[in-house]
Amino acid sequence: MWKTESKTVKIKHNTIMRIVNHKIVQEPGDAQTILQESTSNKGGSINPEYIIIHFTAGRSAESSVAWFKDSSARASAHLVIGRDGRIFQLMDFTRQAWHAGSSRWAGLKNFNNLSIGIELDNPGRLTKVGDRYVSWFKKDYTSENVVEAVHKHESSPTHWYEYTEPQIEACFEVCKAIRKKYDIKDVLGHEDVSPYRKTDPGPLFPMESFRARLFGREDEVMDIYEVTGNNVNIRRGPGTEFNSLGQLHQGTQVEFMRAEKGWFFVFVLEKPANNEEMLYGWIYEGLLRKV
Repeated sequence: MWKTESKTVKIKHNTIMRIVNHKIVQEPGDAQTILQESTSNKGGSINPEYIIIHFTAGRSAESSVAWFKDSSARASAHLVIGRDGRIFQLMDFTRQAWHAGSSRWAGLKNFNNLSIGIELDNPGRLTKVGDRYVSWFKKDYTSENVVEAVHKHESSPTHWYEYTEPQIEACFEVCKAIRKKYDIKDVLGHEDVSPYRKTDPGPLFPMESFRARLFGREDEVMDIYEVTGNNVNIRRGPGTEFNSLGQLHQGTQVEFMRAEKGWFFVFVLEKPANNEEMLYGWIYEGLLRKV
């Protein structure tokens, strides 16, 4: 059974983070790491220039941390971020983690030597079996957090598990602190540096808006739309025959991800007032206006 002797610090929205001794800590002045764990699966010193986002394809954040600490895994990451926003740090940001494998992008290769690896707790691609959705490790998931979407390197839709709002926000705050400390040139997905071999973080991670928010690159933002009516349904699929996930108020902004049959698959940029985790869904295009 995996145990930790470290203290977990609760992550809250708008938490300001910083880097002390190559570890992530919270402001103000608290030099305690959020969760520090050692691992034998690491290399020598690096000077990080990129951040690589992954999904764990695991059962839980804790099980992924335990796996990365196992010397037989021959794999590791700098951070694992749970679905509740908890952050586990396995090694200093200036030590090489084994997260990227065979990798190349923009004329560069061997991204283990160049990057910080962040793993988001998520089972990844799921297989539909009847009315169930099953992970590669044979765990069943309900349809509540499953979305049908097309990966950018593929042509047919498959099923993916949603990230949570606390998880994405924690990832952003961590990346902001890392960028402030190191000379980070870009944030990429594992699917970018190992295309067709890897699919993480997959189509449900809002990479373009995440990158634009982190670097302030307005030209890289995907199309942003706002809802033009009140109580507009956001649905599980592209059509009125699909159940409603909830309703959005007029003026709610969403990020366009893809279109099908006159419907837009979108990422909701504003958390609903009722606190529901309504991040992804389909909206009829006639109820949206480009910002």
